[in-house]
Amino acid sequence: MNNQTLQKDDPWVCTHHSNDANHQAANLTDWEQEFDQLSKGRFLGVIKEVLFPHIHVFREDTSHNLRQQCRVEKGGLWLGFSANEKSCHINYEQTNNNQLLCRPGNRDFELLTPDDFSIYGLVLHPSFFAKLAEQEGEAIFNHNFDGLWLENIATTELNNLKRYLNLLLQTQNNNWSNRTHELILTDAAIELLINSQQQPTAHVTSLQRNRIMSRVQAYLTEERMKSPITMNEICSAVHVSRRTLQYTFTQCYGIPPKQYIQALRLNQVRRELSENKELQTISEVAINYGFFHLSHFNQSYKRLFGETPQQTKLRV
Repeated sequence: MNNQTLQKDDPWVCTHHSNDANHQAANLTDWEQEFDQLSKGRFLGVIKEVLFPHIHVFREDTSHNLRQQCRVEKGGLWLGFSANEKSCHINYEQTNNNQLLCRPGNRDFELLTPDDFSIYGLVLHPSFFAKLAEQEGEAIFNHNFDGLWLENIATTELNNLKRYLNLLLQTQNNNWSNRTHELILTDAAIELLINSQQQPTAHVTSLQRNRIMSRVQAYLTEERMKSPITMNEICSAVHVSRRTLQYTFTQCYGIPPKQYIQALRLNQVRRELSENKELQTISEVAINYGFFHLSHFNQSYKRLFGETPQQTKLRV
């Protein structure tokens, strides 16, 4: 297929259906791959994909046991993980369903997938890493990496990404722009790569810490809290690296910046529910503050406040 990236008015998702394993292999944009069907019966496959300028994201569903020989572009990186709790083999190694598989570009690898298997994939293009190196001033991933999966990735982190990709790959549009979705994906990918590696501790003086936090607080306006805010966005706004931002938040609040921002958003939702100015529903208020997965929002709300959003609203 031709390499076409998402434009402003394009549909969110390209969906490809196939009844042949070889056709399925050819349907995934910009991959060199070949599939062999190993189990009996009529094959059915579906690929849902979105192509952003620097990231390709997809979900692939296959009905039969397959041997998949794969390769992504030179300078890129593939990250993959099970979408339906089943596991596969990569280069003859058994994986589990909570591992984040990883292969650098321009290297052949083989997946052996079971019947009725679903997998999410992210391909980070060379331009992703070039842009990131320019922003961070240093490389965050070693392309000589020869492992088969990334270590130190929390199950909750992968589950959050699964929920988000499920939203993104729905066939109907949602309230966020293409650019917003790419920023969210970029932030999630960087977080995964950083968490998988041991990072040296940043050194931040008291004066620097105060200056950084003053800039952060000035940036986190109530209006901005109603749209997704990425770590890259904050780093650019306050002119620090991700590592410095992470270290500063840990020193000041004892929690990472993403957890802090989520807590602020939950507090804003609580105020809205308590005041009930516009008689909005709980889901409307939650979505207004960037909580797109309502069951996860309810859990986070109860964990922070010791009561459900409905209990808060009933007291009004």
